[in-house]
Amino acid sequence: MIHISDSIQLKRITTNDHQKLMSLMQHIYPPAYKHLWINENTDWYLDHSFSMDNLQKELTDKNAEYYFVLYHLKEVGIIRIVHNKPLHEFPEKPATYIHRIYLGEKTQGKGIGMQLLAWIEKQALKNDSELVWLKAMDTQAQALHFYKKQGFKAISSLTLDFNLIHKPLRGMLIMRKFL
Repeated sequence: MIHISDSIQLKRITTNDHQKLMSLMQHIYPPAYKHLWINENTDWYLDHSFSMDNLQKELTDKNAEYYFVLYHLKEVGIIRIVHNKPLHEFPEKPATYIHRIYLGEKTQGKGIGMQLLAWIEKQALKNDSELVWLKAMDTQAQALHFYKKQGFKAISSLTLDFNLIHKPLRGMLIMRKFL
């Protein structure tokens, strides 16, 4: 267990946690993202991203760290970061990629995200990264505002090729922060 503060801890995710991970993401993901998906059906994404096969694959990456976020000892989210993952626009800069950061709606606005990003930045520096980067849906105004407030800058965009997402809502921004 990693203690970030008195109320926030991180617990490493293992394959034994698959059902708990899937259950948590079925609770967290749809309220924030179902509007993106045709018929508001998020099953494909959840099954694809959080399947046992995908979890096993992601856990074999020696550069990755994957955790449950605990708030007052209750699982309220997940984070996954990947060290030594260069950003295309700055290939010469050692970088850490924030692959996933999801928090349940009820925990937003409590400073958890800020503390998680501060911890991620410390981990990135320990791994000699000069920047951290992430991808965020360009329609998620609250998330984009949060990242910008934390010093991230949008530097490019991409379009997801997920056919089950409404075409106008497939945009993502690539954001970076120099450390």
